[in-house]
Amino acid sequence: MKKIYQKYILIVIVVLIIDIFSKYWIFNHLDLYETKKILSVLNLFHVHNYGVAFSALSSKTLWNRFFLSILSIIIILLIFKEILKSKKSHKKLAFYFIISGAIGNLTDRIYYGFVIDFIDIHINNWHFATFNISDCSIFIGIVIYIKNKYKI
Repeated sequence: MKKIYQKYILIVIVVLIIDIFSKYWIFNHLDLYETKKILSVLNLFHVHNYGVAFSALSSKTLWNRFFLSILSIIIILLIFKEILKSKKSHKKLAFYFIISGAIGNLTDRIYYGFVIDFIDIHINNWHFATFNISDCSIFIGIVIYIKNKYKI
């Protein structure tokens, strides 16, 4: 296996390990909706997201769980297809970060029926949407992709 692919696989593994263990810790150490203050602008806040980004398509039904899981698998396969076609390493890097996050959230959805979110960034009473390590990985991948596509 080429050394560059080993680096990408390592990124996926590291992101997934951090994601899985952080969600495991939250699930087992904080009650649902419990908050633990970390910094003046950062809390750990245990919530369950039954939908996608910003709780869109949020429903606790088995159909919703099945639909979002299948949708995630399709997206992962399409991104993997793009990785195989791509010749640019920065594009591959972006896609591997996105896939890492997608797999992490898919794992939650299949195992729990929801995604565990817990990172709560806030300023006074204004709170950004609660998210997790997988979401951070997806965001990093999107930033890398946009930065290189538009030469920002």
